[in-house]
Amino acid sequence: MIDMPPGEERVVVCLEDDPDLARLIQVTVRPWTDAFHVAYDGFHGLELIRRKRPALILLDLNLPGMNGLEVYAALQADPALRHTPVIVLSANHHEPPSQHAPDALENVAAYITKPFSLTELRDSVRPYLSP
Repeated sequence: MIDMPPGEERVVVCLEDDPDLARLIQVTVRPWTDAFHVAYDGFHGLELIRRKRPALILLDLNLPGMNGLEVYAALQADPALRHTPVIVLSANHHEPPSQHAPDALENVAAYITKPFSLTELRDSVRPYLSP
């Protein structure tokens, strides 16, 4: 669990290209957030993360433009963002995403395979956002 200073907002940024799923995720995690922002592609998602400095990032791997692996690599390369917890939400089974980068996701907080239960999502998000 992360320790946030009193009064700090619990901001979540979700990178998900399916608007209906993004809305369902938002409704599911709402009890633990102060602000929830969605980007539907990797480029806008990375920009949003840099602007909002979220407490938690929910990241789909199969995004248009810049994919989730590229977004995650950019986050890890940025000293200001590399320690932000990332929960991967992907239709890809939990296997190395590429033979060239088998450890590309080794530091993610959680890896949830779609379709997932809302209970699984809540249980994964709660430790990073609960006061």
